[in-house]
Amino acid sequence: MKQTIKQFALTALSLFVAFAAIAQVTTSSMSGRITEANGTPVIGAAVVAVHTPSGSKYYSITDNSGNYRIQNMRVGGPYAVEVTYLGFGTIKADNMNLRLGENFVYNAQLVEEALTLSEVVVSAGIRNPILNADRTGASMNVSSREINTLPSISRSITDFTKMTPQANGTSFAGRDGRFNTVTIDGAAFNNNFGLSSSAMPGGSSQPISLDAIEQVSVNLAPFDVRLSQFTGASINAVTKSGDNKWKASVYTYQRPKSFTGEKVGESIVKGARDRDSQMWGVTVGGPIIKDKLFIFASYETEKENSPSSGWEPSTNGVVDLTNRVSRTTVADLERAKSHLLSTYNYDPGDYQNFGSFPSTNYKILARLDWNIAKNHKFAFRYNRLRNTSTSLTNGTSGPPNVPRSNISRVSDYSISFSNSFYGNENAIDAFAAELNSTFGNKISNKLLVSYTATTDPKRTSNSDFFPFVDIYKDGNPYMSFGYELFTYRNQVENNTFSVVNNLTLNLNNHAVTAGISYDNIYVNNSYIREGTSYYRYASLDDFINNVKPAGFGVTYGYNGADPKGVEMSFGLGSLYLQDEWQVNKNLKLTYGFRAELPMYHNKLMDNPAISALTFKDGYKMDISTWPNSKIQVNPRIGFNWDVKGDRSLQIRGGTGLFAGVLPFVWFTNQPNASGTVQSPELGITGANLPADFRFNKDFKAQVAKYPALFPQAVSTTLASGAALAEVSKDFKMPRVWRSNLAGDIELPGNMILTLEALFTKDINAVVQKNMNLPEANRVFSGSDRRGYWVGNKVISTVGSAMVLDNSSEGYQSYFTAQLTKNFSYGLSGMVAYTYNISKDVSANPGSTAYSAWTSNLDVYNLNDPQLSYSSFSVPHRVVGSLSYRIEYLRHLATSISLYYNGSAVGRSTYAYSNDMTGDGASSDILYIPNSASELTFVDVAGKMTAAEQSAKFQEYIDSDAYLSKRKGQYAERFGAVNPWRNRWDVKIIQDVFAKFGSDRKYTLQLSLDIVNAANLLNKDWGAFEKSGLANNYNVIMPLTYKGVNHLGAPTYTLNATDIANFDSKNKMIKSVTTGSTWGMLLGVRLLF
Repeated sequence: MKQTIKQFALTALSLFVAFAAIAQVTTSSMSGRITEANGTPVIGAAVVAVHTPSGSKYYSITDNSGNYRIQNMRVGGPYAVEVTYLGFGTIKADNMNLRLGENFVYNAQLVEEALTLSEVVVSAGIRNPILNADRTGASMNVSSREINTLPSISRSITDFTKMTPQANGTSFAGRDGRFNTVTIDGAAFNNNFGLSSSAMPGGSSQPISLDAIEQVSVNLAPFDVRLSQFTGASINAVTKSGDNKWKASVYTYQRPKSFTGEKVGESIVKGARDRDSQMWGVTVGGPIIKDKLFIFASYETEKENSPSSGWEPSTNGVVDLTNRVSRTTVADLERAKSHLLSTYNYDPGDYQNFGSFPSTNYKILARLDWNIAKNHKFAFRYNRLRNTSTSLTNGTSGPPNVPRSNISRVSDYSISFSNSFYGNENAIDAFAAELNSTFGNKISNKLLVSYTATTDPKRTSNSDFFPFVDIYKDGNPYMSFGYELFTYRNQVENNTFSVVNNLTLNLNNHAVTAGISYDNIYVNNSYIREGTSYYRYASLDDFINNVKPAGFGVTYGYNGADPKGVEMSFGLGSLYLQDEWQVNKNLKLTYGFRAELPMYHNKLMDNPAISALTFKDGYKMDISTWPNSKIQVNPRIGFNWDVKGDRSLQIRGGTGLFAGVLPFVWFTNQPNASGTVQSPELGITGANLPADFRFNKDFKAQVAKYPALFPQAVSTTLASGAALAEVSKDFKMPRVWRSNLAGDIELPGNMILTLEALFTKDINAVVQKNMNLPEANRVFSGSDRRGYWVGNKVISTVGSAMVLDNSSEGYQSYFTAQLTKNFSYGLSGMVAYTYNISKDVSANPGSTAYSAWTSNLDVYNLNDPQLSYSSFSVPHRVVGSLSYRIEYLRHLATSISLYYNGSAVGRSTYAYSNDMTGDGASSDILYIPNSASELTFVDVAGKMTAAEQSAKFQEYIDSDAYLSKRKGQYAERFGAVNPWRNRWDVKIIQDVFAKFGSDRKYTLQLSLDIVNAANLLNKDWGAFEKSGLANNYNVIMPLTYKGVNHLGAPTYTLNATDIANFDSKNKMIKSVTTGSTWGMLLGVRLLF
């Protein structure tokens, strides 16, 4: 391994030195061909492009074929271009605007001076963003005009990237949002640790002000090898720059409480009017030295209050889904609170009327652009974020061995006290420096160095130190209180250093790029699961009477000390080579390869108690090393063919391999669970606890009291119930093969039709396996003949032995038809329809190996999950936008923009409540009988007879569109598609402007963003629906598993208190939340 790294480093260093030598693209380029009128190439013509606002100049000379190319140009414009050659008239073109990462093609014909009396001036305008030679794979670009005019109530980049036809929220092309990559000015700006699906760090806030963003691009299949580290999408944004004119803006965006709808149909959304926000900001940019040195800076601060859970306790124990009333009663909550105060002097907080969750943040950005000399340009950017927010307690997670419910702690079943909620603190400081240089007429170079330091997140709590307690009732969660089980000393530090260099050599019809990049990602994670200890009780009476708990969990530092965080230092070195070959005037090929080597720099400690264990099939865990490092070579080829030579029909596409990186939280599971810096996470059922084990609010004293259960140092003996984790030594970073084929057709009326197919095949998908789970040792009798476990551990004293591994199963197919039209009178629009089939074996829905494993769903065995539908996609989606702007009365302008999204709101899985197979996870997919009589129901005393339940379940199957078609089969993971939803967003802008002097313009801009505007017109419109039997994770549970009868058959009850309750839940119900209502944001901006 050391020799491999050495060889890679020497090769990289040689290339760097040889070239005097960006993983991601931050600039634009221009190229073309200069000829005489008869088509003869003009050799040695001078091409000068000037970025008019800043005076930045870019130069090139045509080669033997008349071709020229200018690299590393500032994004945006307008640009003016001048072409000169001795003996020929000068050609001038203006009003050119460059899009991020794209090549603007400008061709010109020179006329001899004797035939012309003056220079020729043309207006080149904005290049068609679709019909151009630079497009190969699926992509989308958002201009500064679109950022300013399209609806955006959250003021985030996500509001614009969702316009990508192949998107679904933060997911692209059917992939987990954590497998995207985001760059700001070319520098990586990722949520590397991966605790949420957001691609960027910063928690609930937007880390960079939208008013500081110039352009955004989304690339799904870029066959440019400079783009890397993603298997979902590459999202690139560039920030604004100063120019030769001083400009500034002062703005505010206000969302008072009355700007949120509170009605869905006839139901009132509880707490809807608790939402309000205020944002204030300022930007300024201009020249420090004209044509030489420029500055841009922005500052923004925001305060927001968001609705909390919306669930309230009942007075009678009867659930009301429509009005979000839980079965948990006020009387029981009062009883628990009184006991906690009188017995333990602990205040658990409130259990209703939670009010709103506050969040505050501020963000700063400053950027310098320096035209050092004719051929050298430098940029430096710094940005900063500080954010605080509040969140509900974790929904379903708990310690290993203690069976996990798939019912949330805040739901129709359960209520959590407010002091079990937690806070987040997020901090970001990021620096990026970029040097763009040209050497002669053929060589250009880009060097980018960046460093980002994040604390994302640091968790906080208002609770006194106290164990976290789950109280169950009738086998399901009922109430929770205490110090949130994952908050104690929970903090993530993530620092990323990156250096990348691209060198491009222009050789006639070839532009050859050679590059090198190195990223170092450092993570320090303090994560003490159940750090204040965890108790579960089967009933409130059991807790009050202080009986032995039904389950206990803890992670602790040895000898009473608080452990330090675990560290990881990861490096990724890359070499890449690419050729852009203009085969002829109609065909362009881009081909190359990217070689990447992951490197694990820090050493790990061994634990002899773990290495001595032998798991399923003789597997031995080695927690002392990281995975083996192997070079991956990822070739790509793309093409663009102008079929007719006039850009009225182009065929484009390509194929290649793309490699990403993993959420690093799954890597740190290994040292966190190794027992070397702290104990492994322990989970112990009540049956395995000592007879005298009782509740103790002092978690450290409880650990010290039972040394046999809780060893106080790394030893040859492992504590009972330990949850272990390892990354397979053969594990490889996520990798896919992606292909794209598209046609862009110019139709009459300046309309463009795009037909696009995108296919992705997993090569290295990510899966979790529990090597302490043996093969099932029993088989149910009856129609459902799946296996189950009696004794679900290879080693009974070990809770779980999770291994992070790869699978080659999974694919995503997308087919898109899109129409785009720009009108000459200020109107533009697009509409796209996308159909897709996306399948995987696991969404890895968790931040720990164990939770990701138990939260997956399968029929037979979570260690070998079946290929099924992805939770990250919906089969059909329609997206569209329409914008119109008109100026009138010399000082007024009005803009109206409309955004539409029509799609199903996710997918659902039919499964059982409770752990049917006995593998320790409530993750068993439903069997759909031909007749409900095939199933064995048991009475619910005084509520429902078995016969009544069987008849009702048969009625339910027959009336359900999905279940009725799969009788005699198992349901599929995420096989059911949720109901369709139409959402319309609107933005109205009114400008009042006036000019003072020759070039000073003042504009007062009023804006109103309206999301889900249809709900403003009709309270029944715009709402999304979900089954009343579904939990928060789209798992629909019509039946509760109750155990095995004497014949070996599984037994069930309806998942309801009685028949009437089941009738109220077994249908699609409008979600009475602010996600179904309208919302508005009022903006006031002064630009000058």
